[in-house]
Amino acid sequence: MGPTMKLPVHIQTREDGVRAFCPDLPGCSASGRTEDEALRRLRERVGDCFPLASRPTTPNTRVVHIEV
Repeated sequence: MGPTMKLPVHIQTREDGVRAFCPDLPGCSASGRTEDEALRRLRERVGDCFPLASRPTTPNTRVVHIEV
């Protein structure tokens, strides 16, 4: 597993379940029936925000990872 980072996550309890969102990643949110389900789905969404940043896009480019 690669480096990890900690992001603040806001949890909203709603009539229809729970919504989790990460204010540091605009548009990144997930809902579920429980807090655990919403957080699991949010982790998947956060992962979807970063895959393109891991692929070199030009020749003579390499990717390094830093811990933040």
